[in-house]
This record gives sequence, C-alpha cells and structure tokens, in this order.
Amino acid sequence: MSEFSMEPFDKVSARANAFGTLGLAQSASSDDIREAWRNIAFEAHPDKNGGDGAALANAKAAYDLLRSEGLAGKGLAGSAAGKPRRPRLRKRVIQLETQDIDACRAMLNTALPHLQDTPVDSQDADRLQDADHIPDAVGLHGRNLTYFISAPVCEGANRVALPTSVLAGSKRVKTEILSFQSKDAGTGEVVVPVALATKKFPGARSVRIRFNADQQTQDEYWLAG
Repeated sequence: MSEFSMEPFDKVSARANAFGTLGLAQSASSDDIREAWRNIAFEAHPDKNGGDGAALANAKAAYDLLRSEGLAGKGLAGSAAGKPRRPRLRKRVIQLETQDIDACRAMLNTALPHLQDTPVDSQDADRLQDADHIPDAVGLHGRNLTYFISAPVCEGANRVALPTSVLAGSKRVKTEILSFQSKDAGTGEVVVPVALATKKFPGARSVRIRFNADQQTQDEYWLAG
C-alpha cells in the first residue's frame, strides 16, 4: 500500500477559476493565455470602461496566478514561430467495466484496513467503510490519467483501489491500493507523486484522483479538452 499527501483543492479550484476569468478552457496554451490577457487588458481598461477597474484587476490576478505556475511563459510547446504544432490530444472518459470494479473491491476487502489496530465502535466502522473508495470512470488525456470517484473524500485516513493497467493494454486487471490523509471532507483532488505514478501505473505520465465527481464533473472534463 502506498501513501502520499493530498493537494489542497482550493489550489486546483483557483487554477480552474483563473482560466474561466480569462475566458479560456483549461487546455489553453501559453499563447492563448497571453493573448486573452492582452485583449482583456485593452478592453477592460478603466479609460474605456467608465473608470471601473474591477474586471481588469480580476483578469490581472488570474493571469498572475497562471504565470506563477509556469503556464503563461514564452517558449512553451506550440509557441515557437515557424514550428508545426503537434495535434492537440483530445480528452476522453472511459466508464470502468464491472470486472475492473470487482477487482478493486476485492483488493480492498482482502487488504489490511487502515487503522486496523485502533479499537472502533459501530459508528467508527461506518466511517472507515466510507473512507474506502473505488472509481466509476477514468479520464485519459494522452498519458495523463484522472480517476473519477462519485463519493466524497473523508476527513482523516482514506484508501482508494485503482485499476493501474489502463494504458498497458493488459487483459488481466491489475489494481493498486493508495492511501492518504485528508484534512477536509467533501470535494477534493489527489495528485499522485510522479515517482509513484510512473512506478505503479505503466505508461502514465501523471495520475490524479477526483472525489465527489458526478456525471457533470466527467462531462466538464472531456468538454474542456
């Protein structure tokens, strides 16, 4: 069982809101980000907007956030003049088959539960059961995987069983249990450390896990691609 920490969801949400403020999808290139900022800076300038600088301030904050994360720098993929751009990879969502879900459930049932040595009452037992998760679907964007779990993340210890051979084309379902601690309950996103992702998920470049991810969340994922 592998353990790691959870990325604060407010950071993920802030990044998504920044793209939205600039009128962009989260798949926008660095060129798109800079062009959107220049257009808004021109159109929303107080001199052209009756002295109201709120829109310009919001756009500037959004642009600064994306730039601080290295998403708006010059010289990123697709920005060099005269070089052909690679075809943009489209996102897609695959609903997990019954055999994948059954394999994950079996793994959770046979693996040692977290906090096994801690005495629990019946209420705690229900909480521990809620903290075990199985995904309903997986999103693919090239070699980047996003697992969607409809249940909310629980405060404290969580376990999630994932089919790891999504990109390997293996007929045999391979699963892995990951465990992590969350300070909050509800909606959240876990980013699996790169070293762990490349070791446990053959062919994957990155692995994310989204909680409280309903059908609308899945639709927004592939529509943004």
